[in-house]
Amino acid sequence: MAKILLVEDDDLVRDMLVQMLQRATHEVLSAANGEEAIEILRKVEPDILVTDLIMPKKSGITLISEVKNKHPKMEIIAISGGGRLDPTGYLDLSESLGASVSFEKPIDKAALLMAIDLLLHTRKENIS
Repeated sequence: MAKILLVEDDDLVRDMLVQMLQRATHEVLSAANGEEAIEILRKVEPDILVTDLIMPKKSGITLISEVKNKHPKMEIIAISGGGRLDPTGYLDLSESLGASVSFEKPIDKAALLMAIDLLLHTRKENIS
């Protein structure tokens, strides 16, 4: 089980992902944008941050950069539909800024859960 902070501005997508992650026995905190996520991160340090990239108020790209500066060991998964552009460029940028894994929307739920499990396993090995 992981403590996951999910940042997604689309209410329906956020609710669907929260339910999926909770069914997989993860503890899930959620935020609708990067500003809300920073507020949560002031109080809690999750195991994994899952963030959309294109959001109002503070983008996922900015969020990843800020989180990696303050929490360099935090695992980050980036997700993006790309908005009006091809999401590949945003996802490549997110990985260059420190995201461990990136997924294009619509998200393959099984692949996301597998990535979370792998990141948790790697994190535990690095702590031991």
